[in-house]
Amino acid sequence: MASTSKFQFSVLIYLLLVLFFLSVEGKLPQSCKKYECPTYNVVEAGNGFEIRKYDSPVWISTPPIQNKSFVGATRNGFIRLFNYARGKNKKKKQIKLTAPVTSEVSFNGGKPSIVVSFFVALENQNNPALADGLRVQRWKSKFVAVKQFGGFVTDSNVGRIVASLNASLAGTKPSFSSTKSFIIAQYDPPFKLFDRVNEVWFLSE
Repeated sequence: MASTSKFQFSVLIYLLLVLFFLSVEGKLPQSCKKYECPTYNVVEAGNGFEIRKYDSPVWISTPPIQNKSFVGATRNGFIRLFNYARGKNKKKKQIKLTAPVTSEVSFNGGKPSIVVSFFVALENQNNPALADGLRVQRWKSKFVAVKQFGGFVTDSNVGRIVASLNASLAGTKPSFSSTKSFIIAQYDPPFKLFDRVNEVWFLSE
């Protein structure tokens, strides 16, 4: 009788572990229940970060924006992309809103530039609408280190968040770094005040 109880307990623990790992793999932010988001699998969950493998997402992107303010550059880029989604494109069609909007900060000669991008919904990826001054980016499948955070993204907290992910990733393989670039992904519209979801991304080198 005791051995039967131990067996049942072992089976229960096994099933709970399976359910836990299934819930971790591919778990998307809450905003992705409302908006279509790029798909991924979680390949590692560390102390305060995840390593994800993204499945070749497609983006519509601004040219590099030179602005000392991260918030200002992102706002300018978002307005262009929002107008694109509202029909200011060569197909003159409204585009389904998606998440996240990303801001990739790159360092060339010490001067940062920011490219703001809008995820292209799966139904439009084969033939995305084009627009003057915007370009299509097609990612190959790649590994991304991610740290989630809440609230509003500000000029004063971006550096602290990037430093936090850098510290968490020390010694991980494959290697990730923010010395050349990093991405801030924002999943919520500007008018949402609470329970906001943002992420900082480092692409694998």
